[in-house]
Order: sequence, then structure tokens, then C-alpha cells
Amino acid sequence: MSFSDVVNHLDATQVVAIITRRQDGSPTATPIWAVVIDGVPYVRSAYGEKAWWYRHVTAGREVAFAMRDGAVAERDKEAALELPRERVALEPVPVDDPINDRIDEALWAKYADAPSSVEETITPRARACTFRVVAP
Repeated sequence: MSFSDVVNHLDATQVVAIITRRQDGSPTATPIWAVVIDGVPYVRSAYGEKAWWYRHVTAGREVAFAMRDGAVAERDKEAALELPRERVALEPVPVDDPINDRIDEALWAKYADAPSSVEETITPRARACTFRVVAP
């Protein structure tokens, strides 16, 4: 699988499962949202720095995406860990980067059916926890 497969998956899938590692090295799956702008995927922590996956990423731990419907992680995190996955790297996006406005717009477009959740994902706290997804 190539990184372009990851980009296509993040673009086409409503809920993706991000796979990170706990401090003890064990993997964990978290359902999150992703958007793609001009071929570049982005993820953002709706819960800011409090989200476990965000803490795992900022601690420098391995990151991957399950390459199937990540909504399974909402129901069964263990099952999500059994899905095929692709490793990625995440680069922080500065809070003052103009791309954040485009990410907000893309979130509204992709997730218009969940307005209260989008509102949480475009707060200043969440915008400060935005990552660009890149090849490892």
C-alpha cells in the first residue's frame, strides 16, 4: 500500500481509526475525523491536548491509520486493532497557519450532519491541536 492509498482512505472515510501506542508500547485505536485539502490530509483533536491519541503523538510514539472503516473503533477498539494499518507521521500545524481556516471549512463540508461535533472541532483549543499527515 502506498501513502496515496492512505490519503484516499482519509478523504473517503467518515470516521477513521488512528492507532497510537500507550506508554507501555501497547497499541490503542481511537475514532477521529480527517479531511484532505489539495491532496494533503489533516487531523485535529476535538478535545485538545486532553485526548489520549494527541498525547501519544506529541510524545513521539508510532502512529498509523486502520485502513478500513474506523467507526469500528467506536464500538470495539480491539477489533479496530485487527484491521490492516498503514504507518504515517504527523506534523504539527501552527495555530496561525491560514490552512486552519480551510480545515474548518472542510470539516463543515464533510461532517455537516454533525454540527455540534464540528463546533467542538473548530474551537481555538482544537485548532491548536492540528496535524498534517505525511508519509513516515
